[in-house]
Amino acid sequence: MPNRVNVDQLLIDLINAAAAAGFEVHTYGQIENWPLYGFIRRGMSNNPQQIYLSTGIHGDEPAGPLALLELLQDDTLSRIHDIILCPAMNPSGLTANTREDANGIDLNRDYTNFNSHETVTHRDWCHQHIQTLDLALHLHEDWEAKGFYLYELNFENHPSHSPAILKAVAQHIAIETSILIDNHPAHGGIIRHETIPDIPEGLPEAIYFHKHFGGINHTFETPSNFAIEKRVAALKAAVLAAMDTP
Repeated sequence: MPNRVNVDQLLIDLINAAAAAGFEVHTYGQIENWPLYGFIRRGMSNNPQQIYLSTGIHGDEPAGPLALLELLQDDTLSRIHDIILCPAMNPSGLTANTREDANGIDLNRDYTNFNSHETVTHRDWCHQHIQTLDLALHLHEDWEAKGFYLYELNFENHPSHSPAILKAVAQHIAIETSILIDNHPAHGGIIRHETIPDIPEGLPEAIYFHKHFGGINHTFETPSNFAIEKRVAALKAAVLAAMDTP
C-alpha cells in the first residue's frame, strides 16, 4: 500500500464503495478535474446520533482516505446512526503529496477567511445537510509524532470517547507518550483544551465544526513515518471505537 495514492482511482473506489454501502453520493464542488464528494446515510434508529467524518484535507496524509475506503468496502460503519462523510477533501494535494492544495492553501487553516474553493463549497454543503452533530471525526497524520494521539473538543462535558479509542488503537500502533505535542499539553495521547483555542493563522475544520454544529470533535493523528498499513489499521480502529461508544 503506497504512501502516494492514485487519486482518480481512489475517488472511483470511494464512490463505488459508498454507493454499495447504501450512502447517497453528493458532489459539492470541483477542483481542477476532481469532484469533491460528500456521502450521506441515514440511520435505522428512531433517534440516531448525527456523526460526521472527514479525511484528506491535507494531501500528504493519505492514510485517512485509505482507511475510510476500507471501512466502506467492508461496510463496517454503524447503520444505527446518521453518518455524513467527506472522504477526500484535497484531491490536488493528495495527487501532489503536499499538505496544501494546488494553490498553496492549507485548507485546514482556511475555515476563517475561506479563500479556497474547497472550503467554501464544503462549508456551504455541510450547512445545507447538517444542523447539529453528536460526534465529528477528522482523520489526520503527523510526521513528527512517535505514536497515535488525538485532540478532543468537548466543552459540554459529554462522556468521553477517548479511552475506548486509545484502547482500540493500541492493538495496532503505539500511543504517543509525550507530555507536550505540537506545543499543546498532552496526557496519555490525549490533548484536551479547557477553552476553544485561538489559531491566529485561521481556524481548522474541527474548531469551525464545534462552533457551528456542537458535539464532540476528535482529530486523530497517526505517525506518518510508520508503515501505512499500520496507520490505516489504527485509524479504522479509532473510527469504529468512537462510533461504538455510547
